[in-house]
Amino acid sequence: MNNKTSQERSGFLFNVDILIEGSTNAQALQSLLELLNNSDKVVDQRINSGIELGKVIEAALVNLKTNYVEKSKAGLSSGHSFQAKAAAAKKAPQAAPKPNSYLTPEDIRDSISKNRLVRLTVNKPGGTRLSIPCRIINFDEAAQILSVYHVDEKQVYSFSLNEIDELSGQ
Repeated sequence: MNNKTSQERSGFLFNVDILIEGSTNAQALQSLLELLNNSDKVVDQRINSGIELGKVIEAALVNLKTNYVEKSKAGLSSGHSFQAKAAAAKKAPQAAPKPNSYLTPEDIRDSISKNRLVRLTVNKPGGTRLSIPCRIINFDEAAQILSVYHVDEKQVYSFSLNEIDELSGQ
C-alpha cells in the first residue's frame, strides 16, 4: 500500500489567465511578478503571453529600415534623367495588390500569439520546394529569420524570409 504522510509536498502546475490592472503593460507585469515572487507557495513561473515590452524598439527598427530603403531608392533614381523617369513611369505596370500569402510582421506576431497552424511554401537552394504545415514559434525581425515547428515531423526549422515563397492559412 502507498501511504503518504502529511509532511510530503507535491507540486501542481496550473495554466491560468490573470487580468492585472495597471496604467501600462510594464506596470501590470511588475505587479504580477511581485505577486508571484512574494508567495512562498509559488516554486517557479513562466509567463507565456501578454508581455508587450520592446514595442518602441521594434517600431524604431522598422522605421530605420524603411528610411534606409527609401534613401537607397532615391540614390538609384537620382542618376537617371527626367525623360527616362517619365518613360519608365508610362511603361511600368500598375502596382499589384498584396497577395493573400503576404504577411506583415504584425500578422506573423499575431499567428505566433494565437498559435495558428499555417502552411509554409519554401524554396530551398537547388530548386527544391517544400510545403510545410507548421506553427510559427519565433520571428527575428532584425535577422529576417522565421522559426517554425513542423507539426508532422515534430521538428523545429528556421528559414530566412527570402526563402519563403508563400505563407497561408491564417
